[in-house]
Amino acid sequence: MVVMALCVSTKTIKAQALDVDIGNITELNGNTRVVRDKPYESEINFSLNSMDKLETANGRMGVTFRDETTIRLTEHSNVIIDEFVFDPNPSKSSMALNFVKGTGRFISSKKPRIPKDNITVRTNSATIGIRGTDFTLTVKETGETLVILLPDENGDASGEIVVDTALGQVILNRPYEATTVYNFETSPTPAVILDLTVDMIDNMLIVNPPQARDLEGEQEATANTESILDIDFLEFDELDTDELEQDDLEYTELDIDYLAANFLEDLLDVIQEVDELSKADRALSADGVRGTSVGYDSDTQINTFVSDSEVKFIRQIEDSLQMQVSKDGSYSIRIEQEGKVNQVSVNGGSSSIINIKQGS
Repeated sequence: MVVMALCVSTKTIKAQALDVDIGNITELNGNTRVVRDKPYESEINFSLNSMDKLETANGRMGVTFRDETTIRLTEHSNVIIDEFVFDPNPSKSSMALNFVKGTGRFISSKKPRIPKDNITVRTNSATIGIRGTDFTLTVKETGETLVILLPDENGDASGEIVVDTALGQVILNRPYEATTVYNFETSPTPAVILDLTVDMIDNMLIVNPPQARDLEGEQEATANTESILDIDFLEFDELDTDELEQDDLEYTELDIDYLAANFLEDLLDVIQEVDELSKADRALSADGVRGTSVGYDSDTQINTFVSDSEVKFIRQIEDSLQMQVSKDGSYSIRIEQEGKVNQVSVNGGSSSIINIKQGS
């Protein structure tokens, strides 16, 4: 008889305990929920745990964490609390949020309870390092991300934001400075300063509209007026009514509602367009040459030289081209060599048109 002994080696795996009671829902409006082991309907003072998923659907939510950091989320936002460690030793405390989609405002605590280097916010396209700051974040479902640094109470930068991707980094350290990221495999766009105010941001991120004053006389006097703070600027319904429908007034720039629905998401699209234009304009040198770069351009394969009096173009592949034009003139130049076409202009190209074709 052969006796076989089967030895089973077992390992005891200790599950990491989740941090509980890390913060509470402090503002609430509309349809929202917290997903944990199952979805829970949100309510004021609802206690949050690490790994909770905050979903706003058609509502809005404000959260205050134990270190007094706050986030305010607008409609259709989705944020996961990846980590929150609150230790008596601040160096051991940390926070990590995964902003999946939507728009929100992040205001870090004024008290040094969690070192700023231990706070990160990530999206599908970027990682955001926080160094004591107040900022807004808009993330599309495609992952495109818009980050705007807001000022402090004195109008100065509220801190510094470091936006990282696999291919680059942008630092925001001026009020209303913004950058966008399209995916993790691209660099963030160069920082630009937007023409915004804190009031505009606040109006877009109001969670609880102000309570109406319980004074009958005031209610009658203001029955036909509406406070700007009562308007939900992210609701499409406000745009359905044309208040000037019966008027013959011409639509002008003054009629544009800069706080219209999805304003921050629209800003992301605008900045993307500006970035595309800036890429095109990089070929426009200080000497008025557009369509190819001064020096050697690997895309056009044109060597461009600018002197005090002239601009010289040289392209030598199978066919050879060399031409000079006056630096003060305006030329539109079309170069076709062996089927490859390059369009170059000097000083706008409005005065003279030059068409060059070489090859069979």
